Amino acid sequence: MERKVKKNIQLINLIITYLLLPILVAFLLCTAESRGVYAATEADPYRPLYHVTPQSGWMGDVQRPLYINGTHQLYYLNNLDYSWGGNGTAWAHADSTDLVNWNRKPIAIQKYQTPYGDPWTGSLVVDKNNTAGFGTNAVIALVTMPYEHQSTHLWYSTDDGNSFQYYGIVQHNPTGSSDFRDPKVVWNEDTGKWVMTLAENNKIGFYTSSNLKSWQYVSSFIRQDIGIIECPDLFQINVDGNSNNKKWVLAMGGNGFNYGLTTGTCYFVGNFDGEVFTKDPGSDLNWLEEGADSYTGVTWDAPYTDGNYRYFISWMNNWNYAFQLPWQNYSGNTSIVREIRLNTTSNGLKLQQVPVWNLLSNFNEVMNVENQTVYNNQQNILDNYKGLSYSIETQIDVSDLTNGKFGFSVRNGLNEHTDITYDKSINQLSFDRSNSGIVVNVNESINLQRITVNPVNGKIKLTILVDVSTVEIFVNDGQHTLSNIIFPSLTSDGVRLWTDGHVHLDYLKIRNNNNNMIN
Repeated sequence: MERKVKKNIQLINLIITYLLLPILVAFLLCTAESRGVYAATEADPYRPLYHVTPQSGWMGDVQRPLYINGTHQLYYLNNLDYSWGGNGTAWAHADSTDLVNWNRKPIAIQKYQTPYGDPWTGSLVVDKNNTAGFGTNAVIALVTMPYEHQSTHLWYSTDDGNSFQYYGIVQHNPTGSSDFRDPKVVWNEDTGKWVMTLAENNKIGFYTSSNLKSWQYVSSFIRQDIGIIECPDLFQINVDGNSNNKKWVLAMGGNGFNYGLTTGTCYFVGNFDGEVFTKDPGSDLNWLEEGADSYTGVTWDAPYTDGNYRYFISWMNNWNYAFQLPWQNYSGNTSIVREIRLNTTSNGLKLQQVPVWNLLSNFNEVMNVENQTVYNNQQNILDNYKGLSYSIETQIDVSDLTNGKFGFSVRNGLNEHTDITYDKSINQLSFDRSNSGIVVNVNESINLQRITVNPVNGKIKLTILVDVSTVEIFVNDGQHTLSNIIFPSLTSDGVRLWTDGHVHLDYLKIRNNNNNMIN
């Protein structure tokens, strides 16, 4: 009996080892592959995987990054005590060599280190010529602080921007106004001076300096229709990648209410003579994107961009509802890094943006459909994909979609879905998050966005980036961009493609991401 039992046990062990164990391992691997994101987010259900977030606490304005010794240095306002205000912000710090994978660094500027309050938004420069006297290649931060309502203060770093020392106030507030903030500083090669743009209510003030310490007012740019201006930006860029044709761009954060939009980054194209910015004749205000959640955007370059393009990153949030959102353990995230170019279009010179070139190479391709027609009565071809963090790339021929619609529903689940719809009858693309999960009570136009999109040679090209609580849509290689945040349940992990007629897919590719790229 004992021998028989032992033989039975041995037989069971063999079955487990050679038959059941491989099946179990395969099941676990499959589960890890398809549901790895879930394990990463159950305790923190809205934290994205490839967007920069604070480890804890509140994230505010993104500061313009710097490229130093092959590494991009990113800073943002952070209140580790979580409250959005009332007890100050610090400058948090992260760095990256590829603009996709980011490493959190120690706080660069701590709050309440001086009698003048905590550091707010500003900008950094590398002082290559030691104009400020803190050493060649010292990193200088010009920062708004709450002294005199708002005034400009200088901090400096001699360790490549990892830590900063306070120098002092360099720009008193002559108006006593609470709108005297967000200094953005650039070096002007033509004049051999530093140029500062400063947000001053409904105008941008221009100032110049030879040493970053003493500033002289030289001009202003006034705009009456975009509310209180914030976070200005001034840069030169090649047109269509042509180094013999350069333009200056003056960008700023503004309120798009008069244009059927919410807050976002707007810009003018023109010329700058070292003191005065003049917009091009016949040109006017442009908006960098049409989504609800991209504000305090900043641009920067690197030596290898050769003036042909710049990088862009923004704060994915909106002051209309920033304090009503259900984030847990942290609050706020950046957009992905984009590449922006100034291109000639049928509507004049426009900034167009696409995801940084190497982002999607960090994902895993899980579906690739080519040359297929989708009909309204067939099963959803995306039924087998489940995920929370992924990309959709597609080009759809709408030539035969006579007065019909097609669309994608992402983060799709029971009674929850976020919808991207194209209506051929009116050439309109809409983004609708009104059924996306937890939805804040705001103006309908913020949760349901509509833009005119004309097919290019009868086709619509979309890149849709979904990352747990973010959706970023790039249309026709950056002609339009919409960035939005959503708060669905973890179980809303499906994707749906639908049409009320039939559309031809030139291609449709899904890439999955299970990697946390913020460490």
